[in-house]
Amino acid sequence: MMRARVLESLRARLTAWYVAVLAVALILFATLLYTSLSRQLYSHHDDELTAEAAQITSLLSHVDSPDRMVAALEQVRSGEALVLVLNAAGDMLFRSAALQTGEPALAQHEVLVHAATRGSTDAQFFTTVLESAGTVRFICRPLPNPKGLYLQVGQPIGEVGETLRFLTTASLVLIPVVLALTSLGGMVIARRALAPMERIRTTLEAIQAEDLSRRIDVHPREVELGQLVGTLNRLLDRLARAFASLREFAGDASHQLQTPLTVMKGSIEVALSSARESTAYRDVLEGVAQEADTMSAILMDLRALSLADAPVPSVARPSLHLSEVVTEAADLIVALAEPADLAVDVSIESGIFVRGDAVRLQQVVLNLGENAVKYSHPGGRITIGLTRHGTDALLTVTDSGVGIEDSDLPHIFDRFYRSRRAGQGAEGTGLGLAIARRIVEAHGGRIAVQSRPGAGASFTVRLALAAASQP
Repeated sequence: MMRARVLESLRARLTAWYVAVLAVALILFATLLYTSLSRQLYSHHDDELTAEAAQITSLLSHVDSPDRMVAALEQVRSGEALVLVLNAAGDMLFRSAALQTGEPALAQHEVLVHAATRGSTDAQFFTTVLESAGTVRFICRPLPNPKGLYLQVGQPIGEVGETLRFLTTASLVLIPVVLALTSLGGMVIARRALAPMERIRTTLEAIQAEDLSRRIDVHPREVELGQLVGTLNRLLDRLARAFASLREFAGDASHQLQTPLTVMKGSIEVALSSARESTAYRDVLEGVAQEADTMSAILMDLRALSLADAPVPSVARPSLHLSEVVTEAADLIVALAEPADLAVDVSIESGIFVRGDAVRLQQVVLNLGENAVKYSHPGGRITIGLTRHGTDALLTVTDSGVGIEDSDLPHIFDRFYRSRRAGQGAEGTGLGLAIARRIVEAHGGRIAVQSRPGAGASFTVRLALAAASQP
């Protein structure tokens, strides 16, 4: 339910952002359209006013007195033109019949008067005034003849105002309508765009620990989601392998523990079935103690394996002197080898440092050494070496024992795996090499084995070198 709300919230946010961006774009477009159309309409009217003013100026170019000017303008008066003529004092000398008010409406009267007294024809400007006939656009310019007079020619611009008002009204109506429709469309688009996410969520919720075989499907065209789905499917693969390994581990552990429990239970039942001498009971108790030791060893190795599976944080992996760690482990292996009549050769290069846990890495050396002692014949030889190899520290533990069959090599590091040579009476839980591999891999290293039946085995461990001065 919470995840569905998150998706709904995401849809709402996507739609809101889409509508907000579109609203800003529409408002900017409407503003630019209004400004552009307004300039174009006013420019068109100004061109018409300029042409009409030029025509009147040309008509008065040969007039040399105000009286003749008025007579010449009478022909304009009979038309629809809005014409005003003023002198330098601002007195109205002429106005056309279409004007219903005598207000000259000159915002820059002093500028025009000054221009008129110089006889300049360049000082002209446009202004918009409200007359009784409506809004009027005027051009104001000085007359070259007679001097000291200037002319105003106007034209109603009601159509311009109506056009701009219509545009404003249409924008105020259409923009909200478009945004409303867009929000609906945006919600539909967002829902379709997020539909694969809902499909992924549903599939993930349907996957249970009992069945991790299901995977998420994705359309080839969904490239971005394809990358996410690929990552999730790989995660599911890792989880499936981890659960399978856990089930296998639990089955192997229960099987290993079941055997000594069965032996113990059978021995006790036989002892209780009839009265026996004390020595017989003592033999039973010794057998039970031996099986208890076996169970204890299995449990200790299981705990060591679980610790080996735990990753070692980088902050807990200081630089350590691997040469000293291997030397200490080799001394213990020598002590184990002496009762078995085995010779141990140790060749350790000094000054080799790696980053890691000294206790765990020493356990790797001990497990490999114990394995070599266990499967070597009396009079045999074990070699322990540590050298630099490029950027790695190379640890080798070699024995001259029974070797490993080719069919056993791929499984030699599996938990509880016992090769055919275990049938020779060697004891163990089958976890030593698995623990060694987990520890080495947790330290970012690699472990490998080379062997032939009857020719012994050679285990190699590679770990990245580290500087001695690193903390």
